[in-house]
Amino acid sequence: MKNQILFVDDEQNVLDGIRRQLRRQFEIDTALGPDEGLRYIEEGKSYAVVVSDMRMPGMDGISFLNRVAQLSPFTVRMMLTGNADQKTASDAVNKGNIFRFMNKPCPTETMSMHLKDALLQFELVHAEKELLEKTLKGSIEVLVEILALTNPVAFSRAERIKYYMSQCVLALGRHDLWKFEVAAMFSQMGYVTIPTDIMEKSFAGMELTDTESAMITEHAKDTHRMIDKIPRLEDVGKMIEVMDSDDCGECEGDVVALGGQLLRTIIEFDRLMLQGARPYQALHTMRQGAVPFNERLLKLLEEVQPPQIEKTVKCIHVQDLHIGMVLAEDIRNTSNTLIVSKGQSVNGLMQRHLGNFLRQKTIGEKIRVYEERQVFTV
Repeated sequence: MKNQILFVDDEQNVLDGIRRQLRRQFEIDTALGPDEGLRYIEEGKSYAVVVSDMRMPGMDGISFLNRVAQLSPFTVRMMLTGNADQKTASDAVNKGNIFRFMNKPCPTETMSMHLKDALLQFELVHAEKELLEKTLKGSIEVLVEILALTNPVAFSRAERIKYYMSQCVLALGRHDLWKFEVAAMFSQMGYVTIPTDIMEKSFAGMELTDTESAMITEHAKDTHRMIDKIPRLEDVGKMIEVMDSDDCGECEGDVVALGGQLLRTIIEFDRLMLQGARPYQALHTMRQGAVPFNERLLKLLEEVQPPQIEKTVKCIHVQDLHIGMVLAEDIRNTSNTLIVSKGQSVNGLMQRHLGNFLRQKTIGEKIRVYEERQVFTV
């Protein structure tokens, strides 16, 4: 329940008293001790606020609330304790990042006021999460769709990088997946300034001129400059800024370092796959190469099944394209310029884009598509 509150104490009579006092004002759940409280959360119960006693057998309140923060980062945490010494209060606030510290016995009116404040804090944090994960991410997805029209090679790669990124981050059990997904989508945005033919040469492993190499090298800086103008994307921008670093040390405790290393690892893995390597061959090449990669991240990629596309193909008229179809061939205009890459899923923008080219008679009327959607096996 969205606004449910969990009280945790090792004394049943205390929990019973709290329930009697507050049940008319709040949705209350109780747990007898930290183990039971953690079990509730691990089993999928969602709490806006968790209030814990300090001294409990097996695990103190600070350790318990720290564990709650790991399992449910957006839950507001409070402490209700008979330990009124200054050190306990200081540790609760500084080590446990506790929202409020209350002493036993706590008058019903005072506790009610603190709980209402905690619920308001939860609503604010939840609203911020909704803004970041839905509104902001949705806006970025629109920008990436525009990338599909301006640079189809980069867009196709961004889709694959996002897929690999999502699976790796989920395997790590992190609660900030949106940051990594946005970084994956944005990681190729800097390529909008690079001609498509140079992109194709780079991804195919062909030799580039010094000028072309400089263009490819600068794309991360160009992307960072774009992101730097968007509020709340500081970590995402830094991930992209450091993704070309050769650092492969411990990174899971640092969101920026982890994001940067994941991007570098996934992009190299995808590059080798694009050149025809099987997944195990790509990982072997990366392990044996002169530039090191984080072994933990390579092991994550071992567990990710690359996206597969059903091989049944049919030829249809461009006007019969439907959203969700997957292109079975590159679409080029009469000047042999790449318009859309093979393997992309059709969306509304692509339908209109290809329709415009058809009206200008600069692409053929027929197009080959896969019968089935792209299949992602996890």
